[in-house]
Amino acid sequence: MCIRSRFLAPYMVAALLLPLGPAAAADDLSRFYAPWLGQQAALEPDKADKPRPVAQKNTAKTAPLMTPETTRAVMVALGHDAPRVLSPLEESYSRRVVDEVQQFGYDLFAGAAPQGHAIESTPDYRAALPMGAVQDDFILNSGDRLSVTFRGQRSDSKIVAIDSNGQLLVDDLPPVSAAGRTIKQVRDALQSQVMALHNTEIYLALESVQQAGVLIVGNVKNPGRKNLTVFNSVLDALIAAGGVERTGSLRQIKLVRNGRSTLIDLYSLLIYGSENLDITLRDGDRLIVPPIGPTVAVAGGVKRPGIYEIMPALRGNLHKPQTASEFLSLQDMLELAGGPLSPGQNRFMRFGLTGDGREVVDDITDPHRPVFTDGAILMVAPSDDMRAGTVELAGHTRRPGLHALSKTKTLSALLGDKKIWGPDIYPLIGVIERRDEKQMTRQLIDFPPLLVLRDHFDRKLQDGDIVHLFSRAQIAALGDTEEPAGKLTPVAMGATDEDMTQDDSDAVTAPAIADFLRERAAFARGAVRDPGPWPVSAGITLENIIAVAGGLTLEASTENIELTSKWQGESTQGGGRSGTHRIAVNYSADDPAAIMVGPGDSVRIKQKFKRVEDSSVLIIGEVANPGRYDLMAGDRLSDLLARAGGVSAQAYPDGAIFSRDSERRAEEARFRAQAQDLEMKLAAAMAKKDEPDTTQISSVQELVTQLKQAEAVGRITVEADPGALAADPELDILLEPGDRIYIPKRPLTVRVAGEILSPASLQFRKDRNARDYIMQAGGYSWHADKDRVFVVYPDGSAQPLAVNSWNHSPVFVPPGSTIIVPRDPKPFDFIETARDISQILSNLAITGIFIDDIRSD
Repeated sequence: MCIRSRFLAPYMVAALLLPLGPAAAADDLSRFYAPWLGQQAALEPDKADKPRPVAQKNTAKTAPLMTPETTRAVMVALGHDAPRVLSPLEESYSRRVVDEVQQFGYDLFAGAAPQGHAIESTPDYRAALPMGAVQDDFILNSGDRLSVTFRGQRSDSKIVAIDSNGQLLVDDLPPVSAAGRTIKQVRDALQSQVMALHNTEIYLALESVQQAGVLIVGNVKNPGRKNLTVFNSVLDALIAAGGVERTGSLRQIKLVRNGRSTLIDLYSLLIYGSENLDITLRDGDRLIVPPIGPTVAVAGGVKRPGIYEIMPALRGNLHKPQTASEFLSLQDMLELAGGPLSPGQNRFMRFGLTGDGREVVDDITDPHRPVFTDGAILMVAPSDDMRAGTVELAGHTRRPGLHALSKTKTLSALLGDKKIWGPDIYPLIGVIERRDEKQMTRQLIDFPPLLVLRDHFDRKLQDGDIVHLFSRAQIAALGDTEEPAGKLTPVAMGATDEDMTQDDSDAVTAPAIADFLRERAAFARGAVRDPGPWPVSAGITLENIIAVAGGLTLEASTENIELTSKWQGESTQGGGRSGTHRIAVNYSADDPAAIMVGPGDSVRIKQKFKRVEDSSVLIIGEVANPGRYDLMAGDRLSDLLARAGGVSAQAYPDGAIFSRDSERRAEEARFRAQAQDLEMKLAAAMAKKDEPDTTQISSVQELVTQLKQAEAVGRITVEADPGALAADPELDILLEPGDRIYIPKRPLTVRVAGEILSPASLQFRKDRNARDYIMQAGGYSWHADKDRVFVVYPDGSAQPLAVNSWNHSPVFVPPGSTIIVPRDPKPFDFIETARDISQILSNLAITGIFIDDIRSD
């Protein structure tokens, strides 16, 4: 040990045992080292070599040990660099890139006070003025102090403060309004008053300014109220608060002033040197530092590697998780990091995280495509160095990236550990992407991952190989249309920015690899749970492809499975022949693990019985046992009435409402088509010179909404009287799944609905006609179409009434009928083919009346 170190050791021990706080570390260390510093020059070498004894009181058991924060403060006081502790975010990114990366921008506050120790600001600091003269446009406020000096007949000087009313009171002069005015305006006002004095001049200077109380909250080291001045900026306030914590945002700092918020982005200063941050403070300002937002990282060969905060997406765009933050392109990422170190050929790799936490790696070649979002990493490396002696594992794996060729010379060495496989691995095919130096091209080689794992297949790897593994979701995304030639219908592969916001497991982004997989598709059809095309490699068996297709269903017949193969002459199954051949396989008797299935082959599993489906009809109303009944092929309405116990004595079969599901769907489709047609006609009418007024437009839009929301009836006119059906079987309708039948009670009323003043069900009287019933219901409403009134009879048939015609003939309205007064179509006359509106309005009126009758309770 050197003389100085041996002499210093007791003081270091004593210092470490003292109950020091970080703020007092420097002062206490000075007290301990002062005797040694003062005597160092007079010490002789032999005396200096003798260590001083340690005082017993400094080793008392009551003295607490120093904390890591205190230790770092002592090291700073001694002039040493304190060890830097990585934040959780830095640790997460550092593990992924296998190198230390730090959050960008937080070194700006490296000299600020540590956590828990506020900056001791002296009054002189708080009220200090900037160097040089204050600009004439400086705005004064209450509490500012001005130096007023007279020269001439009157010679004196005085410091005057602006009072709470904003007035500047100078002896022998009238009050001057100063608050809110510039210093030049106040000087001019005083000079105009002094002109009345003989041979006297006045000089005005700013002596001090009012303190600005600023509240700083959020992710800063020392939150709270800070007393600064109006000459201080937002950056000064953050430094006074000890700086922004690494858990805080540098890009979304809020300055709240008079109820209005201003967003402050420190990156504009740190990266671009913008002057927008030169915002002076005012009394009452609030600074809010929220938690850090989305982040990305740039590592490798860039000038400024680090973790960078990016902006979150607008709240209106949060309709799916993938749009929670903005997307950056390769060019944007390089701009954040200052550009690559080498201007030559570089390889740009994106490390991304999927929804289930898996790491995916892909090369980025388009510098303008926005593919980097929250959690993404850009790795920049010279393209030549990254390929030497390595193979890359990509796709559906838990360990993507580069692997040393010396340790992974074969597929079994690379993929032998099942832990590196993704949770939804597709086991029947993988792809090796290899550079063919002889032909100067890239070649694709397939292999079966399942057989590699079972040690039934292996292949040597070469320097620069890329091994691609796929998930079932990726294979399913290739296409769902089967083609006999083994070619799947292509889908867009990575063509838009929107595709890149999806999970990487949902698409194979390389078009060449996607086509390669489609060419090697075999087809599973029939009684399997997941039929469709499944790409296969060499050595795949019938057992494998049925397992990947979800296995056999309950109704599958295992005795006669058809396997259609395309043999190319060398196939063992084909006996050396070429062409298309079909064989029958008994899955129970034959060994499915010994039957090979290759690209282009088709496997069809027949059904031994038809699957039982939910096939039922609903009957409600006046029957003995209403409810839902199972349906068999050939069942008729009379069968259903008999199963339901027949109709009751109060039943009115002539008024039965029979609704068919297929008719309901067709009717609703007509409603939607009519709504779309009206929207197109409205747009054409608004484009004309004489465009419709707002009332007409509103009427059409309301009608369009009704058509889009209308629930159809799908009524069919049927005979529901059991006696009539027995007498004439041709009237007995065949039932279909989804049919609904409503048998009403024998009515004694006539219903009046539509555009009348008081829709109601009125008592039937044989001496009344349609006009009498309408008048009894209050008469027509303002929007009634009196010329198109019609009646719907109990069996569903309809007849126009023409009750508004002067020569109309009264029509008998039997009980159970419904008189409908449709809406007047005149407000829609500006629409082309407006005559169709009458039919639309009538259909809507019927739908609204009868829909509740057929609904199940």
